[in-house]
Amino acid sequence: MGRLNILLLALVIFCAMLVVEQQHEARTLFVALGQEQQAEQQIEVAFTRLQLQQVTLAKGERVDEVARTKLDMSPPAPGSVVFMPLDGGFQRE
Repeated sequence: MGRLNILLLALVIFCAMLVVEQQHEARTLFVALGQEQQAEQQIEVAFTRLQLQQVTLAKGERVDEVARTKLDMSPPAPGSVVFMPLDGGFQRE
């Protein structure tokens, strides 16, 4: 009976150590999950800022301002614009 008790005691201690190890691993993974969720939120905020910046930079007024100031561009003179016909030279079947 003594050997059985020692064997059962060793088994209980072994199982307890496994439980402690699994709990530690679960806590470590939970902390890592929290950090990754925080990083995801930061990336979402940065992505939203970039989308807003893209919309702002793509506005016609902004493009026109940059074209006039930085690139020294101006609208074409009214007489220099030539319109091409849509079906010029193309044959449709």
